[in-house]
Amino acid sequence: MTGGGAGLSSPLVQITTMTSDRLAAIDIGTNTIKLLIAVVEGGALAALHEDSQTTRLGEGVAATKRLTLEAIERTAAGLAAFTGKARKMGVTKILAVATSGAREAENTGRFLVRVREVTGLDVEIIEGEREAELIFAGVSTDAGLRDQRLLVMDVGGGSAEIITGQSGRIERRVSVPAGAVRLTERFLHSDPVSPADLNAMLQHGRELLQLELAQCLLDGRVMVGTGGTVTTAAAIDQSLARFSIEKVNRYSLTRQRLTEMLERLRSLPLAERRNVSGLPPKRADIIVAGLVMYVVAMELAGIDRLTVSTRGLRFGLLAERCGLLT
Repeated sequence: MTGGGAGLSSPLVQITTMTSDRLAAIDIGTNTIKLLIAVVEGGALAALHEDSQTTRLGEGVAATKRLTLEAIERTAAGLAAFTGKARKMGVTKILAVATSGAREAENTGRFLVRVREVTGLDVEIIEGEREAELIFAGVSTDAGLRDQRLLVMDVGGGSAEIITGQSGRIERRVSVPAGAVRLTERFLHSDPVSPADLNAMLQHGRELLQLELAQCLLDGRVMVGTGGTVTTAAAIDQSLARFSIEKVNRYSLTRQRLTEMLERLRSLPLAERRNVSGLPPKRADIIVAGLVMYVVAMELAGIDRLTVSTRGLRFGLLAERCGLLT
């Protein structure tokens, strides 16, 4: 677990210069790889193309500390597709970072070599605090959220990040080993998920987050959720047959709705969960664990509503690269 204090980041400001260079950022997560292709227009990032694939690089890493050869190949193939798309779109620079699954594995070097072989990319492995910083920077590229007093939460596959701040400046950041893949592998042993399995995971989440949230000044915070769990929750809540960034970004979810969604999905066998509208079949096995972390965090923080943001780490990485963080 990692934490931090005040003044850890500089404010995000708009710049007046413009560039036509097309840049790409790739986030290599424990469960999903994500691509953003963007340009700077009018001092802000303008997304040209976004994509994601579930490759589950970190499958089993929490227990074995090793990436499987199958997971390495799945992820390398997905990254090859992403880099091919970026180059066809005239991208001049591709930035790629890997998070929890890669940083915990003992054989990450093998993964890095394989990615370089098939894509030419040099992937940077980042620590939890750095991940939290980039997530917050990404959320702060949204002008509608930037000046709010924010509590940002991102539940990934291997870890969860919680950041407080305002105007692009971080006050506190923490990364905890509580991602949706990790929790599923550790706690969920029944299908459908039994009340006992669910309660064990809820209790674990409370133990992890209670002290961390108690150290944050939470009064008047606007909670923002990023990452695959909460964007999927927004899609489920709207019964979206096809994911839509326009319909998901800035969507509002209440704690009550998330709690109801958690109970509904918990009670369904995995085969039925895979048919839920808005829930990608490859995420159906881990959605319960991801929702647990949001419900627990909102409960402990005394927050009844969160805003969904599709602007996460990738946007923060490009904002930094383009000089939008000063």
